[in-house]
Amino acid sequence: METKTCVTCGREKPLDDFYPRRRSCKSCVREHQRRFRNAQPDYNRAHNLQKRYGISVDEYKTLLANHNFACAICKVEIPDALGYKGGGSGVVDHNHETGDVRGILCSKCNLVLGHARESTDILYQAIVYLSERGAYTPKK
Repeated sequence: METKTCVTCGREKPLDDFYPRRRSCKSCVREHQRRFRNAQPDYNRAHNLQKRYGISVDEYKTLLANHNFACAICKVEIPDALGYKGGGSGVVDHNHETGDVRGILCSKCNLVLGHARESTDILYQAIVYLSERGAYTPKK
C-alpha cells in the first residue's frame, strides 16, 4: 500500500486519505475548512451576493430593512440572517434580462414568480382563476 506524509499533521497515511494533488490529508483539509467557515460564517453568502447580483452584504441588509425585514410580496418575516443553514434567509429577486435587483423575497414568493416565468399576464390570469373559483384563505 502506497503512503504519503501530510504536510499539516506530519502523519504518514494511505493515498486514499488524500485528495488528488493535495499535500494535506482529507481530515486536515476538512478541519481547515471548518475553522475558516466558523471564523467567517458569511463569506460564501457575501461572495455569491457580489458575484451574482453585484451587491454587498450591507446593500442586502439595507434592502431587507427597507422591506421591514419581511418579504416584499407576502410580508412574511425574514430574519436578518445570511446563512444558508438554518433557513429563513431572504432570496434576492432580480430581473433575469437586465440583472437589476428588485428586492428581497421569501423563497415561496420567489418560486411563484419563477414558475410564472415573471409574466404579469400569467400572474393576472392566476388571480382571475382564483377569484372565479374561490381562493383559499388560511386560518389565522
